[in-house]
Amino acid sequence: MSTARFALVVSALLSLVGRAGAEVSRPLLLPVEEGGARLQLATGERIALPVPPGSAIDTALPLETGWLAAGIRPDAEGRSEILLLTGDGAVATELPPPGGRTAPMRQQPLPLVDDGRLTGLLWLEGNDRRTFGVRFAEWTGAGWSAPQAVAAPGPGSQLALTATRLTDGGWLAAWSAFDGTDDEIVWSRRAKDGTWSPARRAAGGNEVPDITPTLTATRGGALLAWSRFDGAEYRVVVSRFRNGAWSRPESAGGPGTLYPTFEPAPRGKAWLLYRTAEPRGWALAELDANGRTLRQAAVPTETPAAERPTLRAGTTGLRFTWPGRTGERTARWEKQP
Repeated sequence: MSTARFALVVSALLSLVGRAGAEVSRPLLLPVEEGGARLQLATGERIALPVPPGSAIDTALPLETGWLAAGIRPDAEGRSEILLLTGDGAVATELPPPGGRTAPMRQQPLPLVDDGRLTGLLWLEGNDRRTFGVRFAEWTGAGWSAPQAVAAPGPGSQLALTATRLTDGGWLAAWSAFDGTDDEIVWSRRAKDGTWSPARRAAGGNEVPDITPTLTATRGGALLAWSRFDGAEYRVVVSRFRNGAWSRPESAGGPGTLYPTFEPAPRGKAWLLYRTAEPRGWALAELDANGRTLRQAAVPTETPAAERPTLRAGTTGLRFTWPGRTGERTARWEKQP
């Protein structure tokens, strides 16, 4: 995918990779019309990222002393390689990608950042899009450790990596994986000794697609949300992780809800943003630590689904804004019965 095709705002990752309850001001990737990539920092400063031709940046995160952006670029042999840029203000430096590659394609790098420090990287690697496995390398501060296999290539695609740092110090990762019949959400946990548990399903097997997972840590566990096809439409569901097990998924959005992401939220709460089909727009659900919806706010909009809004609580409701566009929308909170 070239940067000329990269025309989206990433106001959040497919995950919130900070600690539970953390509120952070994250850099934003701004829409671009031609080759290149632009970053807006929390200060409002906008900078152009030095990306090689044919590259794509799709993730941006704050660091303790700056920012980190991740994507892919072609290498000298025409393979897809991980691209990592870091900087403080407008000065950018490219970090080397992890070594030990085993296949020509590397995709979807997901940096793991804890308390403003880069600690590791998850990514997909394979011969083609149907043979991706999940790999991980730890960042030592001076370079990468030898990569580990988190999940071997499956019978089909593995996509949409998401991760969160648990309050016990471990990491939790999830993604969608084709099991030979349909996509299921699978997960793995990294213990303090650095080992990843075998990948397994977060919910019982079914015969409908489960896609686009997103994770956030909570006190004593985590919440996992994704879109599940209910036989007619996709619907956002939520499951709670506690004591090494997942609860039964419960609906958090109505029919036609897609692309969920957890957003920075007030301490003790979780904010789940997702796209709505009817009316066409965006909705935010405020969840408790068990995944129950406490209240919601929604706005109709015809902006493209790739342009995710940023959120800010106001005195009269929740403000939705779109970086790179003028104007904002305010929606009142509606408490759930």
